[in-house]
Parts: sequence; C-alpha cells; structure tokens
Amino acid sequence: MKIYTNENGEIKDVNSTSDPSLIEYDLIDATNPFLDWSVAKICCYKVTVFNGIVTMMTPYVDSQLIDHIDQLGRQVEAVTPWSETKTAYIDDTECVFKNIPQGNVNAFVGGVNYANFERLDDRIIVKFEPLTEAKEVTINVI
Repeated sequence: MKIYTNENGEIKDVNSTSDPSLIEYDLIDATNPFLDWSVAKICCYKVTVFNGIVTMMTPYVDSQLIDHIDQLGRQVEAVTPWSETKTAYIDDTECVFKNIPQGNVNAFVGGVNYANFERLDDRIIVKFEPLTEAKEVTINVI
C-alpha cells in the first residue's frame, strides 16, 4: 500500500495521488497498520514512516468522529469502482497488484483493454509480452 502525506505527516491520499506536492511512502504489508481500513479512516491519521514501516501514528482529526468517517468511507467504497495503476518497464513481462478487492476486473496495458491476467487470493497478475517501452498498467475492479 502507498500512502501520501503532506509536510506535517498527515495522510492525504492512499494508493495514488494527483498532488505532486505530497510525499509518497510504500508501506511494507507485514507491518502495515492500515490493512482493511477504509481510505477515509486512513486519511484521519498523521504518521512517521521509516523504511516502509509506520513508526508513529496518531489521529489528526477529532477521534470521536473517526468511526463515523470510517462508516461513510466504507459506504462510498462499496459503490465506487476501485482502480490502481503501475508502470511496467522495458523487458517486463508482468505486473503484480496486491490487496485487490473482490469484484469484476478489467486490465489495461498502455491504455488498451487486456485480458491476460490471473487472480491469486488478493493479488492480480497481468501478464504480457516483453515490453519494448515503458507502459502504464491499470486494473479496475467493479
């Protein structure tokens, strides 16, 4: 899981962002305290991260509101398609996505709908011929 924080360590986005001013952290799954949390709840926290491990976390919103924010976030996530994009580089033959929610999957390589993928538990592996140029690989779950 990737999280994106501002300069104060407040989480502002999860998995992807369109804000170039945010700082990206790639969290190690085995120590990730946010697994199975809604994005809305995750974005209530301020963190310190060292080598992919969250070493400090504390709410930066009123903690009495977090359960309500989480409930609303889960309701929104239940009806919102899920998407993630990664970059595949020259000579890559697959792209692995982790912690993928259940649902119908569409995969795209370089913007073209691509059917060669497999699901293994909570992972999706998109397989393709060796690339001659870097391409974006996107999966959507609906």
